[in-house]
Amino acid sequence: MRSRDSFKRAAQLLCEAESLLIVPHLHPDGDALGSALGLYHALKQMGKPVVEVVSHDSVPEIYRFLPDWQAIHLEHPHQTTYDLAVVVDQSQLSRAGKHEPLVRAARRILQIDHHMPLEQFADVRIVDTEAAATAELVYRLLRSMRVRMTPEVATCLLTGIVTDTFSFKFPNTTPRTLRIAAALQQAGADLSYISEQVFETRSFSAVKLLGLALSTLQRTSDGKIAWITIPRRAFEESHAHEEETEGIVNFVRSVRGVELAMMLRESPKGKIRVSLRSRGKVNVALLAQQFGGGGHENAAGCTLETSLAEAEMILVREAQRWMESST
Repeated sequence: MRSRDSFKRAAQLLCEAESLLIVPHLHPDGDALGSALGLYHALKQMGKPVVEVVSHDSVPEIYRFLPDWQAIHLEHPHQTTYDLAVVVDQSQLSRAGKHEPLVRAARRILQIDHHMPLEQFADVRIVDTEAAATAELVYRLLRSMRVRMTPEVATCLLTGIVTDTFSFKFPNTTPRTLRIAAALQQAGADLSYISEQVFETRSFSAVKLLGLALSTLQRTSDGKIAWITIPRRAFEESHAHEEETEGIVNFVRSVRGVELAMMLRESPKGKIRVSLRSRGKVNVALLAQQFGGGGHENAAGCTLETSLAEAEMILVREAQRWMESST
């Protein structure tokens, strides 16, 4: 389906549906939450009688400045069948977590995403891997529908773009990205406020955790790969939650000479969650895919079901091998 046809068909689905469900991915980030809430505010503005947002995981504290973030529920609402389920920022439906059955039960499914597709599950797909953020695509969809950009919608969507471009520093930032960001500012979004909340405001426990995490910093002999590990005891010592690891990996990426940065954190269930970041043309999404994960060229992730020490050994070894072969 051509891009223009996808937007037209998606707009038709949104206009026709009376009951709508919006679902961001597991461990939602700023783009997933901003896209979901931006769409939520737009649909409420359109007068839709039923608009629900559900998430497998809670909203991280740093994103609780988003307008009506409390509208995102963890548990299934009372309604079990929707006219339309809108899945944002996820390339496969398993990323909806415990809400996957609710999405599949909907009469129609709309997918809005900027990742490389891993599964075809939607009736209509707006997928553009060249978009800097899913929020860009939501903006374009709402503009095609002539929906008014309120300050609430604009704040949510600009947060998604700011997050996935790392405040317009990542190479995925395009002239279109900047034009959309400017339009959202004109609509009432405060870029300075958003950037301060996302990048410059942390809880005491999050800063304590940051210190413990950075104390584990290591790098390979050539300095091109660096990583940190966060065991469960670090969370216990700092009284921090897993969601407070957001952004820590970017400190590792900032080390001079590092082309590939990794953060390995031990989850409560014993799984090792891995965040990958890179510079330039080092495509960490391809590395993540080797472990069943995915993401973008410069930001990706995966999960390993092993001990933290073994996961560290496996990932460092594979990252070195992969870097050598890719160059």
